[in-house]
Amino acid sequence: MKISSKIINELKNNKFAKIINLSEFNSGKEQLMKIESKLDKNVKEYQYDPSHKIYIYTQNLLSIFSEEFSITKEFKEYYDIVVEIDDTYMPSGPPMSPLTGSYFTFWCFCDLRFGKDNETIGTILYDLAKEYKLDELLLKSIQNLNQSYMSFYVHNGFDTDLIVLKEIVTNKEFRCICPSGYKGTKGEIWFVRIVPNIDNIYNYQIIMTTPYIIIKYKEKDWLSYYQRQSISKENINHVEKLYQFQKNNSDNKYWHNYIMDAYVNYFNDRINLTGIPDLKGSKPHEL
Repeated sequence: MKISSKIINELKNNKFAKIINLSEFNSGKEQLMKIESKLDKNVKEYQYDPSHKIYIYTQNLLSIFSEEFSITKEFKEYYDIVVEIDDTYMPSGPPMSPLTGSYFTFWCFCDLRFGKDNETIGTILYDLAKEYKLDELLLKSIQNLNQSYMSFYVHNGFDTDLIVLKEIVTNKEFRCICPSGYKGTKGEIWFVRIVPNIDNIYNYQIIMTTPYIIIKYKEKDWLSYYQRQSISKENINHVEKLYQFQKNNSDNKYWHNYIMDAYVNYFNDRINLTGIPDLKGSKPHEL
């Protein structure tokens, strides 16, 4: 039985009554509705992007949910992994660690799979939210975060105020806002997690992590890297292979280690990395 199904059954039998009250997840309903009312309006009118605000709200709920269930046996495997990685990498952002809070938090909630059904904190919360008919906007934002992943993009310039990022290998283009404030320049390589906006009018993406900018190495270097991983546009299933490699890498520490090894320096709005994961000597901190 899936972990989410087991939790739903035990919630219905009041076995978790002292641990969590699902009404807490609708406690911000009024706040959510205020944000939702701004979704179909010009985002320039506001100091923050309304869709981004909803994702941050959802991130906080994911954090609450994981903390509430931290003492249950269903989450033991998850917490054993998180505690080990937290102790090893101390993810808090530079100068303490190049792993930022936004990068690590979304990896923990949306990418780290555990249990025999390879669930995540995000998929479990989504199943519970759907079962208990929580807000549709919340469901949509959880689902979008669950589907998101860290990937490498080429900066392709600008479309008015939006940053145009092209995903390496798939060549898919995304028009993005970057809440950190960094705009970048054409030709840069960005390592980021992006999600779609949640309104029904404007088509743009939101960068949910502080951008990692790869210096000295260009698109051709990354295309060669992916070819060595047997991921290229010549493969019929290259989109799925890239997705699995980036999001569900068999080595939980693969991308953490790359960031640690490749770290160069940081600014308030971005972090610079250099090197290619499988090229010995290309990263300044590799052993």
